[in-house]
Amino acid sequence: MTAAIKPSVATPQFRTALLRALKNDFPSCEPHIHPAAGARVAFQLFDADGNARSQLVTISRHTTDTLTRSGLYRMIQNAGATDTGFPKELGGR
Repeated sequence: MTAAIKPSVATPQFRTALLRALKNDFPSCEPHIHPAAGARVAFQLFDADGNARSQLVTISRHTTDTLTRSGLYRMIQNAGATDTGFPKELGGR
């Protein structure tokens, strides 16, 4: 049996899956996809008032936990908090 093929993060299919995961895991925020150099994708979360609730998070490669709740939480926390804090799903204001 061969290993599952992981899609490149630069594909529309990966971006759609990323948006779906972000909207499910962070319903209080609106994800915005940003252009990133090379075969990467970047996103940032904003609350209903338009305040940034995450720093810009760049994904370079797809791993087994990239689109999981714990993987997304880890990436957002590693990027650092904004002046308005993390999303409420991560214990922010």
